[in-house]
Amino acid sequence: MTIVKSDLLKRLMDAKKFFLDGYIDEGVKIVQDVLKSSPQKEEYNWFICNLIESVDCKYLFPVLDRISSSFDISKCQNVKNVVMCGILQNIYNSHVDLALNVLVEQGKRDRLEDITKEVFKVNPEVNGEILYKLAEALRKVGDEKTATVLLNEACKKGVKEACSNAVVPPPRSVM
Repeated sequence: MTIVKSDLLKRLMDAKKFFLDGYIDEGVKIVQDVLKSSPQKEEYNWFICNLIESVDCKYLFPVLDRISSSFDISKCQNVKNVVMCGILQNIYNSHVDLALNVLVEQGKRDRLEDITKEVFKVNPEVNGEILYKLAEALRKVGDEKTATVLLNEACKKGVKEACSNAVVPPPRSVM
């Protein structure tokens, strides 16, 4: 017996509702069942992108921990949300790292700069490691000035790598 595609879509929407309500185990079970019954898993990659957009930050990392390996988040256009959740929760993890790498690979300097503008508004006490990694991403896309500012902030928060990598621009001559 084959499962009709519309049934699989309905089940994924049910999983999404579970994730939105914080019932991670129930949502994971549905996602795993759907992926087992589908020979073309990449067809459902939109689902992880949809979750990144809609799941509350407090549930996002537990959901990603459990199901992200079944999907390719590098295809998502909204990975900025993963970084923002990391900033909001003061969590630097493999998901935040992957999201930063995706933004760099996609050449999304504008999104990285948007994150930088929001960082201290969202969390004035943001983790120095996140600032350091964000600065590295900005350097990779060519924004040395903003990267230096973030490296200095990360250094103040005790991240030694940031201190050694912060290149302070030379002072301007007043002639």
